Amino acid sequence: MTIKIKVRKSIKDELNGRLLFFIDRPDSKSTERHLFRRRGLDGSPVFGVTLYGIHGGDEIILDDLKDQIIGFPFDFDEIPHEELCVQAFFIKYHKYVRGDGHTIYGMQDNGGGCNYAVTPYNLYSAVKTVEFGSENILLDMKYQIKPERELKKGEVLSQNNYDKKGRIRYFKMKSKLLSKFWGEDTYIGANVLLPKGYSRKKKYPVLYWQGHWPADVPPFRYGLELRESERGVTEYWDSGKAPEMIAVNIRDANMYYDDSYRVNSANLGPYGDALVQEFIPAIEKKFGGMGTPESRLLAGGSTGGWESMALQLFYPDVFGGSWPACCDGMDFHAFQLIDMYNDENVYEIDHNWRKAERPGMRDVKGNVIWTMREENRYELALGGDLAHGMGQMGVFQACYSPCGDDGYPVYSYDPFTGKINRDVVRYWEEHYDLGAYIERNHEWLMPKIRGKIHLRDGDMDNFYLNGGHYILTDILEKYDYQGYSYMFPRQGHSFCMTMIELLEEMGEYLSQRIEGYNFESKIKNIDSVTEQE
Repeated sequence: MTIKIKVRKSIKDELNGRLLFFIDRPDSKSTERHLFRRRGLDGSPVFGVTLYGIHGGDEIILDDLKDQIIGFPFDFDEIPHEELCVQAFFIKYHKYVRGDGHTIYGMQDNGGGCNYAVTPYNLYSAVKTVEFGSENILLDMKYQIKPERELKKGEVLSQNNYDKKGRIRYFKMKSKLLSKFWGEDTYIGANVLLPKGYSRKKKYPVLYWQGHWPADVPPFRYGLELRESERGVTEYWDSGKAPEMIAVNIRDANMYYDDSYRVNSANLGPYGDALVQEFIPAIEKKFGGMGTPESRLLAGGSTGGWESMALQLFYPDVFGGSWPACCDGMDFHAFQLIDMYNDENVYEIDHNWRKAERPGMRDVKGNVIWTMREENRYELALGGDLAHGMGQMGVFQACYSPCGDDGYPVYSYDPFTGKINRDVVRYWEEHYDLGAYIERNHEWLMPKIRGKIHLRDGDMDNFYLNGGHYILTDILEKYDYQGYSYMFPRQGHSFCMTMIELLEEMGEYLSQRIEGYNFESKIKNIDSVTEQE
């Protein structure tokens, strides 16, 4: 059996990138839809290899590359010999000649939010049903993903383009700081939700909502209300009962992930400074922000929780209050279930004569959904070992790690074996361990953040993030932080409050800090927990 993959003839430029080969069992979903859209650890099995110098019309013999192919959830030579659906996909890499002198390759942000399955210019074949192992396979990657719509005059693909609707506005700007780092025009976008009765003559507090790529979705999923915690928020916002403020979602997808983590990074660039020096002043000038620290609030969960905490700590003179929830590991003694300082291996827990696989995700009953080894292996199959997997583990390396001599992140652990690299972990501690940062800087930092931190999580956090929450709370309490830290029993990875409750709490908070801003909460029990999201 030979697997041959042909590249679309009309491609004029040299192709560099990641060739993916997907398989799945025949069913209505796999035969009628694209396998490459069945993403994730429970999606279609995937096998990947990085290729450079490919041209239109080239034919790639996949069997000849089997020693280089990384597969998930099993190796390429373990694909079962049975009737299968198969499909080829090519993640097109862009050449970046960065301002720091490094030349690297990665999937360019073309408005797809770092989702390879929808990013324009990536190539794919049709799905074929074959007797795997018994017949030769030819897949013609003659299809190419197109942009969502034609660009209007002055538009660029980066961070996508959307049209205003109702109270929702869309904003995008070129960052000088990021453009200098990446060696080409680099943009940050925003989805802006305006309050009822909005007037350009007034000035408003601004809530900066942190988190993953939002596409065109506004803050609080206004108008959509996809989750239990969002029920009624649209009616509440439009009723005039909500606190008068502007809410902002940020779009800053990049080659490594669907958001930037919004701090300065050796591999991602100066996103923290770009946010506070360029983006926030531009947003507040355009839409009428008050422009004072006490009028700027932060909130977000998971990735956005870590960002909301980090921004409040790293820029305490810029932001006036933060509501982080179910935060990514804030102290690396509890990086999910890993003690990065004392454990030897990310994937294994040593028990004398035996080793146990370290869990990476669970349900609220405690059942393991995947292990750390499995999550990392999936990202390796998608992107190889240069943090190109565009997933959670890869972006931790891209954000927290130093830049290597080759221009790519230096891993804090071997992505194949899980063995921890102590030198890189020390770099993590010096730059991004939030507990260590507070300990080092508490004398000048604590007076600036007292009363501003509001932490929430469930004690059955699906990614075991409650451990880091406990550690950081102990540190904050040691220095009399005068905020709150709530841990909700039998709750998973959740904000643990409704968006209406959050807004009411923020309204009262602003009333206490901004002269002339008056808001009285109508909800008395704002410490209640919602259903698991």
